[in-house]
Amino acid sequence: MFFIRRFILPVGQGAFYVERINDINIVYDCGSTDNQAKIPSLIKECFARKKTIEAVFISHLDKDHINGVEELLKNCEVKRICFPLITEEMKKVLEIKIMFEEAMGNRYSQFTKEFIENPEETVKKIIKDKEIELIEILPDDWDKKNDNKIDKEIIKNSKIKRYREKSGENIAKKIKDLNGWELIPYNFRQEIRINELKENLEKEFKEEIHLEKVEEIWKEGGEKKAKIKRAYIGVSGDLNTNSMTLFLGIREDKKEISLEKAEEVSKNNEDSEKKETDYNDCYIKKGCLYTGDYDANGKQKWEKLEKAYQEYWKWIGFIQVPHHGSSKNCNDNLISKNAVYFLSAGRNNGYKHPSKDVVHDITLKYGNNLYIVTEDKGLEVILDSKIKIYNIFSSFSKTIENNQGDRLEIYIKALYLRLNL
Repeated sequence: MFFIRRFILPVGQGAFYVERINDINIVYDCGSTDNQAKIPSLIKECFARKKTIEAVFISHLDKDHINGVEELLKNCEVKRICFPLITEEMKKVLEIKIMFEEAMGNRYSQFTKEFIENPEETVKKIIKDKEIELIEILPDDWDKKNDNKIDKEIIKNSKIKRYREKSGENIAKKIKDLNGWELIPYNFRQEIRINELKENLEKEFKEEIHLEKVEEIWKEGGEKKAKIKRAYIGVSGDLNTNSMTLFLGIREDKKEISLEKAEEVSKNNEDSEKKETDYNDCYIKKGCLYTGDYDANGKQKWEKLEKAYQEYWKWIGFIQVPHHGSSKNCNDNLISKNAVYFLSAGRNNGYKHPSKDVVHDITLKYGNNLYIVTEDKGLEVILDSKIKIYNIFSSFSKTIENNQGDRLEIYIKALYLRLNL
């Protein structure tokens, strides 16, 4: 028997999600653009001092998804960190992004910048001589010819074990007492916008500009700097190099149904033809799909995600809306599933997240439940095979409201109207 507490923590424009399966802690993303200072107190409320976190999954290396990981390492015993493979091209693109964003006044933490450059040394500075695994997840389309390009840093430190796993591998196998559960990451390369940047640079300079030269040209200032700025701004959407999704859940086969459940199904069904349908209704779909900033917009990109998790969709009952609810990252096929949806967004964020259209389609067009978690209130989902409780909280000691006796639809509609959508 598993008892699950799923926390969508109130970090505003960012992401910080905790899965507590019995006493096993899993984290997906930990960061915020506008509320990073709030993260240490959230960690202390959510975890006892030096509490073990079996795995931290980082969807991508943007500040609103990673800049709180430093505090997790300081306050908890993190056993492993899983993140997208950092290639040289990825480093260059992220350096350009940080250079531009900081020029616009959007500061990146030193931890974030150092982790991009050298994850092993960055983590070592914080945890000292403790043991940890750094697991780089290979892109879903990784070419085996690249297997010989292993970074020599991987074998430098005996305490820090740095290695690589393929997309689709079950990380839960590495965690004791998590039998039957699956943690399935997929690292999707998002090259369209990188190629856009390259094309924009070529248009501005009338020649091919290699990414490793961009910072040097930027420092020259003047018109050259202005050209780089125009090329960057011309990219249609956020310049994320990767986004690593994660299925976290358990697939329950019919043969595993308990005697108690079997008797309940038998008693409630007169017609044997209905047994399969009623079996599917007698347990709660525990699985959650975390999407980070995955770009699911468009047929081809949606089909990649759909194919990656083709064996898991029927077990997914919770879905993170990609990229804080941006219309540029959503797809009707994704937001029309029979699931509970959630997203994190700053109450007054400058990106206009979530999109009015996305909120409208999830809640009214497709009739699904949607939780929008800001910096004010978090969401806790408590579930096992028989119960599903939603607690909305301002702090861990104060529940504001829950779904016991209240209709969830009323809450969603009230929230929708409050956003003046």
